[in-house]
Amino acid sequence: MVIGKKESKGVQKKLVKISKMNTNIFKTKELIKLNLFQKIFNKQPKINAFIEVNNLFSKKNILDITIEEIEAILKRYKINFKKNFVNERQNLYKKQLIHFIEDNELSEFELKQLKHLSSLLLIDNIEVQEIHNNICGERYQKEYNEALSDGKISEQEEKSLELLKANLKLQKDISDKISKECRQKYIDIQLNKITEDGMISPEEWEEFNLIKDNLNIDIIYNNVTQSQLNKMKLYWLIENGELPKKEVNINLQKNEVCYFSDSNVDWYETRTVTKKINYGGVNYRIKIMKGVYYRSGSVNVQRITTEELKRIDSGTIYVTNKRVIFQGNNKNTSISLSKILSVIPYNDGIGIEKDSGKSPILKVNSNADIFAMTLARVINDL
Repeated sequence: MVIGKKESKGVQKKLVKISKMNTNIFKTKELIKLNLFQKIFNKQPKINAFIEVNNLFSKKNILDITIEEIEAILKRYKINFKKNFVNERQNLYKKQLIHFIEDNELSEFELKQLKHLSSLLLIDNIEVQEIHNNICGERYQKEYNEALSDGKISEQEEKSLELLKANLKLQKDISDKISKECRQKYIDIQLNKITEDGMISPEEWEEFNLIKDNLNIDIIYNNVTQSQLNKMKLYWLIENGELPKKEVNINLQKNEVCYFSDSNVDWYETRTVTKKINYGGVNYRIKIMKGVYYRSGSVNVQRITTEELKRIDSGTIYVTNKRVIFQGNNKNTSISLSKILSVIPYNDGIGIEKDSGKSPILKVNSNADIFAMTLARVINDL
């Protein structure tokens, strides 16, 4: 007979239930040996008091242990249990709670044992509730993430999680918080996945929104994030899809289509600049006669030429399937795509290397990336 996944899980749960009923998780530990000083003054290490308490739990069932037995141990060591071993006491309780929820369930009998255990260890109700929320919350979170792994929670999984919440005696506000955090974290991971290559395809965006709707997550993007997402969708279109067309108010050639425009562009070109440099030799004065001096230095002039960028014009740029068109304040210029050898992207513009004539650098205040990608795409399509 082949056992299915659900049946196998059910069998495992029954085995865990049987195992935890017959298992005492507290193990006997050796007492710390006294050092010479402690032997001379007959002083017992304080930690031995806690070890003896632990060993008491290892030998008897929880419900069979009395507070008087605990107090007898503490009296011999002159220990105030409430002020000492705070972490150790809580860890004993946590250990037992973790053991009890191995089958994702807390029975009434187990709750009774935990209540008695907390009274023996002097753990108050506030501490108990905090421990319970943390331990059982972690278990609920693990199961919730497992149900969430395929990007949706089925009706059957929803019922199972409701049952788990009831079995773990988990407060509604805690389970709701875990549910929200798990779904939000999952959707954040999915968003990171579809944006890690810097582009978002229509299929990726559709699938992401389907997951978001299935998980009932309402995402409100701020202006910056929305702008980045829109740009990533446009990146994909520029590289893989049909370029979005732009309506423009300039005359285009037959079968010419515009794909990009920007109205705030500066056109730069390199220009040769000549600078006059005075000779800077030794500088001193020689007295020739009273009141007349001769100053040396600056006796000749050198001329040095350098290449510098010069702003030629400002205006609007257009990228079409045939040309780069610049409509400037001083004059209009166009560059045929077939004349462009390469495109050099910058943070705030692009350089266009032509096969002849001056190669301009076009500075834009925004969307330099879209400008460069669109121009590269139309050149490749050509």
